[in-house]
Amino acid sequence: MDPGSLGVDIHINGTIIPHTLIDLGAAINIMTKDTMLKLNLQGSLRKTSTVLQLEDHSTVTPEGIVEDVMVSIDSWEYLADFLVL
Repeated sequence: MDPGSLGVDIHINGTIIPHTLIDLGAAINIMTKDTMLKLNLQGSLRKTSTVLQLEDHSTVTPEGIVEDVMVSIDSWEYLADFLVL
């Protein structure tokens, strides 16, 4: 890991995702639809009624939510839910 880099490398479904920003205090986790497809998580996608309001007051409706995704950082693992945009 580059000490000057803001992101870390994580593993999801055996795939390395480099330079990922991690905020363990975040209320939501977001993943792009392209990333979901690359990680082969589309079978876990389910609809959600969530609508996100952005800083500029525009709204975004997620494609859905993927729940209980195992995220590995070094030797640490945790489950996370992701809204898919």
